[in-house]
Amino acid sequence: MGKVNSSRKILKPTRRLRTKAGTAFIFSLNNVGPNLFQSRLNLAGFVNSSSRVLVSITEIGIFGGQVKPFQGAATMTIHNVVPHDDGIVIVRGNTGWGSPLNIRLSVVVF
Repeated sequence: MGKVNSSRKILKPTRRLRTKAGTAFIFSLNNVGPNLFQSRLNLAGFVNSSSRVLVSITEIGIFGGQVKPFQGAATMTIHNVVPHDDGIVIVRGNTGWGSPLNIRLSVVVF
């Protein structure tokens, strides 16, 4: 496994939604990568080490003046999702691209 581009910066969600299944959060990250990355997401008050946390990833871009997801040429994957008692969720993934990309992490907490 190659070098992981890791940031100590703790990210806050750009949006929160309540659903019947759980609570969903959206994190928009700019210039992630290249390739392997690790992010620390702040979900204090919603997450502890016993929480079930699911994460999906997509590339985002500006279309019609709005930030929207799209399927580019990169094959993106999420490798690890680790919730902690302090509400921080560590997410490790791969953008599958040799240069930085703008991505969206969609997070659902059960």
